[in-house]
Amino acid sequence: MISRLAPAIYALFLTSCAATNSGVVPVGNGVFMVSRQAGAFSSGKEPLLAEALAEANAMCASLGKSIKIITTNENMQAIGNFPKASVVFACV
Repeated sequence: MISRLAPAIYALFLTSCAATNSGVVPVGNGVFMVSRQAGAFSSGKEPLLAEALAEANAMCASLGKSIKIITTNENMQAIGNFPKASVVFACV
């Protein structure tokens, strides 16, 4: 029985370690949000905010516009929390 469950448990473990990226998400009135989160075994030194800003800037550049940052948020790694960063922005 255990040998049958081992591959499923291993796959679940690997997927829970993966980093996540929201992509650019419209939040209304020409405002967008993008977020990044590191995985379970991150070093805490990942450039999450820089990556999110780069993605936001690329979105605005694809529209032929410049980025206007509304807010940024960065949470460092702590027990029970993965490092994450988010950017709320508009393209002007």
